[in-house]
Amino acid sequence: MAPTLDVETLAGFADPDRNPLIQQWPTGVAELVMAGDRPCLQTPTGLLVELWTEFPAYDLLCQCMLCLTTVGANTAELGALAVPMIVFLPTQQLDAMRAWDGLPGLLANLPFLGSAFAKLINWLVLRQGRLFAWPNIWAGEAIVPELVGQLQSRDMAALVLDFLAHPEKLEQMADLLRAVRGQPGAAEKLAELVFEELGARSGQTHLISELQI
Repeated sequence: MAPTLDVETLAGFADPDRNPLIQQWPTGVAELVMAGDRPCLQTPTGLLVELWTEFPAYDLLCQCMLCLTTVGANTAELGALAVPMIVFLPTQQLDAMRAWDGLPGLLANLPFLGSAFAKLINWLVLRQGRLFAWPNIWAGEAIVPELVGQLQSRDMAALVLDFLAHPEKLEQMADLLRAVRGQPGAAEKLAELVFEELGARSGQTHLISELQI
């Protein structure tokens, strides 16, 4: 879970009394329960979906064979960890996305008219056929699947099961993610540059002091 989100708010989106849109995904109905000391969403079939509230969850993500996610910085994190992913962007509620920069963002957040502008802006963006996941943007091609449109749970699940049944596809995706993320050791290289810069400045300061003397 994102650090800015609490479990009660998240559970509200799975409650048909608080979120009428969930009726478009009947299998998405769930209620918040506790399983031991861990909050979970429980579906009518009894399935427990564990909610991981610790952040960041890199240790947990590194253990995943496949992640289901949507667009955002999370795709960059998964890409950096070389964790295979499927990116879903359902369009059942086009006015939900209002985080655009500049004029589109201002229009999408106007009182009263914001919803209409958001639908129009998002519709225009989706028509462009652009890539949304950061690994795909880095690579300039779709190395991780992006599903955009009126998505349904059964179709999404079928794609997930196909990947799990063919682990060689997941390994190929992981290899491509490693290739586009670049070489490891960025922190060490940055530290070396800082030390080099500090060393150069220290030498310049020493030289200036000698000249003054």
